Parts: sequence; structure tokens; C-alpha cells
Amino acid sequence: MPARPKKNIKKKVTFSDDTTTTVSRSNNKTNSEFIANQPPVFVRKTFRTIPWHLLLLICYYTKLSSNYNAFALLMLLIPLQFVYLMYQFNRSTIYGNKRLKLNITLSLITIIGAFILSFPVIVLVILFGAPLVEHLALTWLLSLHIAFLAYPALYSVFNCDFKVGLWKKYFIAIVVGGWLSCVVIPLDWDRDWQAWPIPVVVGSYLGAFVGYSIGAFI
Repeated sequence: MPARPKKNIKKKVTFSDDTTTTVSRSNNKTNSEFIANQPPVFVRKTFRTIPWHLLLLICYYTKLSSNYNAFALLMLLIPLQFVYLMYQFNRSTIYGNKRLKLNITLSLITIIGAFILSFPVIVLVILFGAPLVEHLALTWLLSLHIAFLAYPALYSVFNCDFKVGLWKKYFIAIVVGGWLSCVVIPLDWDRDWQAWPIPVVVGSYLGAFVGYSIGAFI
């Protein structure tokens, strides 16, 4: 008796950057079952995610604060980022088929996480050319600003089961903004605002503003 030919089973796998993988198979596992196990996550395309408070903080830092007080700026940034997360960014985040409710406990834990994140950030800043020993305290203060600018995206990483890919563009926008702003530091304009790390603080805020404003559209 001749052997029965084996049926070919076609498989198609597509990997997306935010780890929301779509799989199509000619077996019993359907797409709906896979989506139930790996729900998609995205930010709604809405202008509600524009962080207007970052522009106000830049105005305060450059026009109103005494001697570019970066510590006072940070003390304003942290609560405003929490309010932004609560009323704007998190309400625009979709995980699966529902909007995410703010987890207060997780949001407080993320504040601690942002503080811890500042330590690898300071290493990154030094690798990008910051002074290794001189102005180390100011460099760490800059790293704290960068870490807390990333706070809404960092919370979303935790709250969306570490689907990091979607949120990378927000981190990248902050880093690129700070990196581009360094161009004014070596210029011989002899302006007060050229001192380290004032331009990088402003550039990081502008990068975060752009990233959170258009992140849902790219």
C-alpha cells in the first residue's frame, strides 16, 4: 500500500518592533487566540499627548529661574510629568481592546525606576562627551532630567508587559534633542546659557516635547 503524501503546512510569521507578533497558520491556532495572548499596544493618534507643560518649564528655566536653577526645574518636572501621565498620555494608550487605567502604585514605583534609570543615563551622557569628573554633580542632575522626561514612556513599558519596542522612539527623541543641543556649547559667544549643562537640558526638553507630540503619528 503506497504511503500517503504528507500535507504541507504553511506558516507565516511577522515580527513587529513592539513585540506584538502576528502569526497566521493553517492549524487550529487562530489569529484571535494569538491576539488574546499577545494584545497589541499603541498610542491613539490624538493631539492630547502634546506635553505643553514642557514648553512652560523651558520658559521658566530660561526666563524666570535664577541662574538657570536646574534643581528647581526638576522639582517642577516630576509632579507635572505625573499629572501629564494621568490625564493625557495614559488615557491615550491602548493595550488590547481597552484604554489603560492609571495604576497609582505602579506610577509611584516608576518614579523610583526613573531615579534608578538616571545612573545608566549618566554613563551614556559621559560616553557622548560629558566631563568625566568635572561638573559630575551637574551631569547627574542632567541625567535625572532625562530620566524623568522619559517617565511616561517608562511607566508604559511597565504597564504594557515590557513591550519596549513601541516606546523606544520616545527615549530616542529625548536623547537626540539633548545631543543636538550640544553644538552651541563650544561656540565662542560667551553667553551664560552656554555653560554645561544648560543647553543640553533645554535640548532634552525640546526633544521630549517633539517625541510625545508626534510619537503616536510615526
